[in-house]
Amino acid sequence: MNIIECTMQMKKETLAHYERLAEAVTDKELKRLFSLLAAAEDEHVGKLGVLMSNLSKFDVENFDTLDEKMCVYNPHVDPRFLAESLKNDPDAYRQVVREEEDTIDFFDHLSDQAESGQLKRICHLLADKEREHLEMLENIYFFVEEPRTYLEWGEFSNLKSL
Repeated sequence: MNIIECTMQMKKETLAHYERLAEAVTDKELKRLFSLLAAAEDEHVGKLGVLMSNLSKFDVENFDTLDEKMCVYNPHVDPRFLAESLKNDPDAYRQVVREEEDTIDFFDHLSDQAESGQLKRICHLLADKEREHLEMLENIYFFVEEPRTYLEWGEFSNLKSL
């Protein structure tokens, strides 16, 4: 399995995980959050598919092969034990962020271990894409949370009643 196939497999598993979580939760905001995350993963899988189709057969054959055991997604939130998983993290934000950080660490570690320059470049590219994905995840979270948070303008705190 090459690095692109490995990443696609992990992203498909992540997509399925978020879809299961969206079905499992009853809270409307969590359902929306997990649905948005699933859509983001689906978009990522599509981009990886385009990348894979644009690579020549020669390029793909020259990628270092990876053991399939390395290409497994390990979620931090288990839909079977959702209440327990969300006990200390009710909106699952920290756990989902940790999953993204684990994926970034995976690609960074793989890059450090890679012998070929091409694999190093691809791992750096994938790690950077995951960093972008983490930023998008943070934006999705803040978008969903926005109705519950607000900022008081400092200028108004200095007004005195007349």
